[in-house]
Amino acid sequence: MSISLILLPAALAAAAAVGGTGALGAIALNSRATSGPRGESEAVPIAVQTRMKDPDLLAAALADLGGADAVLVDGVLTATIDGVEIVMSRTDDGVWGAHLSRLDGHEVTEAEATALMTRVDAAYARHVQRAVAERIRSRADQAGFELVSETRDEDDTVTMVLNVRDYA
Repeated sequence: MSISLILLPAALAAAAAVGGTGALGAIALNSRATSGPRGESEAVPIAVQTRMKDPDLLAAALADLGGADAVLVDGVLTATIDGVEIVMSRTDDGVWGAHLSRLDGHEVTEAEATALMTRVDAAYARHVQRAVAERIRSRADQAGFELVSETRDEDDTVTMVLNVRDYA
């Protein structure tokens, strides 16, 4: 059996939470899976909160997790991580959707799917952080700032201290 996930942008997930559904609570939707005509289980899509937007950063995140075969072709991103094939594409609304299936034919559980997509989201966040930090470094001087220090904590949090240049 395979499992399909709808990866909600953080803003939409927050709106869903206010509406009472909640993105993480939507995991339970897959418990409504039905049997197909040949007796196989057909997954009901479930929703998971995410911040993923940039397909290049997403491909890099998948590669970081061991998806050496991460490929983006015509807006469809595929990769294999830990024996699970991930096929990701955008819905008509521009939201990422992910379909996960095991290469060995065994079932992908909701817990496995959620754990894997949480790892992908965390790897994606690290790439976003690197890109933003690089942008700050490259634009600080032009914006009238001087980068005084930069530190990285144990949890990979980057702290930058910038001074405003005195042009007087």
